[in-house]
Amino acid sequence: MRLHHRYVGRRVAEAQAAAAELRLGLEVNTIRSALEYERGSFRRVALKVAISMNVLIVVLVAGNRGACRPGGMFEPTPTTDCTWAHTAWFTPLWAFDIMLLLALGTAWVLVAAQGELIPRCSKPIYPLLNLLTVSAAVARPATRYTEAIKLSQQISRLGLPLRALARNAAADFGSRRALRRTLATHLNRVEAAFIEAADQLAADREASAKRLAELAAEAANNIAAGRFTTVLPAEALAEEAPLEPDRLDGRRLATACLWAAAIITASFLALSPLGAPVELLVPLALVGFLVLVYTLLAFRYGLSEATRLTRSIGGFFSASPPL
Repeated sequence: MRLHHRYVGRRVAEAQAAAAELRLGLEVNTIRSALEYERGSFRRVALKVAISMNVLIVVLVAGNRGACRPGGMFEPTPTTDCTWAHTAWFTPLWAFDIMLLLALGTAWVLVAAQGELIPRCSKPIYPLLNLLTVSAAVARPATRYTEAIKLSQQISRLGLPLRALARNAAADFGSRRALRRTLATHLNRVEAAFIEAADQLAADREASAKRLAELAAEAANNIAAGRFTTVLPAEALAEEAPLEPDRLDGRRLATACLWAAAIITASFLALSPLGAPVELLVPLALVGFLVLVYTLLAFRYGLSEATRLTRSIGGFFSASPPL
């Protein structure tokens, strides 16, 4: 825990100094609370790993004993020695558990030293604090443009933590589809806001770096406080570009076709061992594919929309090839 708190303190102190330099508000106490050591998180993972590996060792020992019996795969021969398979059960288990304990202890120290044992919804705070620190350095007038290039490249590292935040927060609050969609949409716009600000580094390095620092400080404050659906205020978000109708229809139709193809393929694999003739399965697959596509679209978007979208499949195959 001391290693963890030392790492968190260093990261927060660097971000606090950067925020003070740019006169930005950073809720240090809230951020420290969000980055507190989460007791039991590593213990749960270590217990799962230990149980899984011990079960695997027991299965291997039991399998080797059976294989080394008369008639088994490793039946004793003049050139095969199976005495190792008849050793006591606890011998390989104790040896393996001691090595596993040493490996898990080393991993715990390394993970704690990097401050990773925090609630999973707090994971994006680290890259945001780093972004705030680097932005403050780039905002200084004497900074070289190569530092701005490095800052622009760091924006791409925010995408994965923000997408993970959408999944984790939705799962923690009940795995409801509407909440997951809301979080994903909002955090995609948050990422787009950072990208738009970073695109201005080539034109006005100082102003763009200050804007990135403002966004990073505000996002870190809101995530630390648990405001996951308002990581950035509406006025700071990038405009949500609506999808073109043709592209939207393509996404809907492609999703339904992929699910239908997966279901048909699974059905084929289940029916083939039963001896069903191919002459029967192929026509059924074609009919079932169309029926499944229509059913999936109707369930999701309604009958009229499903009819319109499925007609486009026939229109695609009946259309003349492009010249």
